[in-house]
Amino acid sequence: MRCFFCKGDMEINTTNHVVNLSGCIIIVKNVPCTKCSQCGEVYYEDDVMAELEIIVNDMRKVITEVVIVHYPDKIA
Repeated sequence: MRCFFCKGDMEINTTNHVVNLSGCIIIVKNVPCTKCSQCGEVYYEDDVMAELEIIVNDMRKVITEVVIVHYPDKIA
């Protein structure tokens, strides 16, 4: 697979996904992704995007100023 932007090689990897939600920061660590080895552009699979949406929506209920959660951990 080639990067849409720079045409570099894509590699299976993990990343931190950061969301700024009304002035509060949500950081989801160790998110599986495909990352360009040349420019660093990140792509998520559909199931990963769906899980990120669930995590961010769950964090809205308990949001403080900064929330850090690991991707594979289940939200109670």
